[in-house]
Amino acid sequence: MKRREDKRLAKKGVSLLLTAALMMGLTGCGKEGNNQPEEGTATITPTIEAGKEVTPEPTAEPTPTTAPTPTEVEKEVRTDFYISAIDEELPSLYEAYTDYFSIGVALTASELFNELKVDVIKDHFNSMTCGNEMKPDYLLDREGCVVAGTEECPVLNFKSCDGMLQFCMDNGIKMRGHTLVWHSQTPDWFFMEGYSNKKDAVMVSKEVMLARMENYIRQVMEYVNTNYPGVIYAWDVVNEAILPGDGDADGMRVQDSMWYQCVGPEFVEKAFEYARKYAEPDQKLFYNDFNTYEVAKRQAIIKLVEKIQAQGNIDGIGMQSHIGISSPTLDDFETTIRKFAETGLEIQLTELDVNLDSSSEADLMKEGTRYKRIFFLLKNLKDTGAANVTNVTIWGLTDDKSWLNKDGLRYPLLFTQLLETKPAFWGILQDEGIPLY
Repeated sequence: MKRREDKRLAKKGVSLLLTAALMMGLTGCGKEGNNQPEEGTATITPTIEAGKEVTPEPTAEPTPTTAPTPTEVEKEVRTDFYISAIDEELPSLYEAYTDYFSIGVALTASELFNELKVDVIKDHFNSMTCGNEMKPDYLLDREGCVVAGTEECPVLNFKSCDGMLQFCMDNGIKMRGHTLVWHSQTPDWFFMEGYSNKKDAVMVSKEVMLARMENYIRQVMEYVNTNYPGVIYAWDVVNEAILPGDGDADGMRVQDSMWYQCVGPEFVEKAFEYARKYAEPDQKLFYNDFNTYEVAKRQAIIKLVEKIQAQGNIDGIGMQSHIGISSPTLDDFETTIRKFAETGLEIQLTELDVNLDSSSEADLMKEGTRYKRIFFLLKNLKDTGAANVTNVTIWGLTDDKSWLNKDGLRYPLLFTQLLETKPAFWGILQDEGIPLY
């Protein structure tokens, strides 16, 4: 709330000056002013004139034989959805959901150098995720590891994420720590003897790799919690460890996971054990994955997290939620949330976006409906106590920076490149101008 107060006060000051000018009849150069309202603005009849209260003249009441039928006030329905988030005072996303869950955004470090984006971020989000800057291949320092010569304790460098952590601490924004253990974006040399990057490098033993894992997790948590206390409120401890049909009886990812190949399936349990050991008491530990609405994957995830839950080392499940306009169905989506909620764990939508390859007005409105229905569902689940949803994070700020723009421009997010709101933004706010179906 405090982050938006300065902007509100500035606009309020301008508004008071304009009101004073109108009351004094100042129309400029002594000429009669143009009293016609601008198109799209409401006309307001003042009740105060020249400092004197005006009492409306009473209107003669009709004397019908039956009671009059009340006239229903017609609500104004929004038709303009593309509004500058820079120039206009917009409803805040995170304030709209204060009683439900935090609203997050994934960012890259370079975006925080854009002052206009920073204003939008502070207005609408109270949670943030580093898009890449806290992943292992950004933090691991191979040269430092080789020079140090300690096989069990890797050397880390936090320059990639320092600025983002500092930004959050300075602006009262919480952060999701993403991600500690992941088969992807973790360099192969991290699993090799002497941290070798040669093709014929030999993989370390299970015992050495577990020591590296523990020391990696310890260093990340200790560094962040010491230098940026209170910023991280949740950690994605393990990311994407489930892939049914990949060769493991319990649905674990095998073929492209060096964690599995070096340590075995128990690497997930060990990661949570170490994370619980070094996390602050108020930090929540999450397992995070994609396509969680697929039945086989959902079942494997539940089996995995219940085992970790029995050990007291997990607090929640992260549903990445990279979805399309029509797939998955909202029924499948809701079923997964309800099934996960039966474990008693928190649920977070950690990487929400809607893959859209068209910028036609019709498709953007469908996207707005998609977002509206998702948030309508989440509110209902929270209101009825069916699921403890504690955060929803949008995976990016503006369409032009989306990770989906690999083979062409996509339009999956809430703001345009020019920081204009889209129907998706108003859909999240449950605006009546966005159809629910």
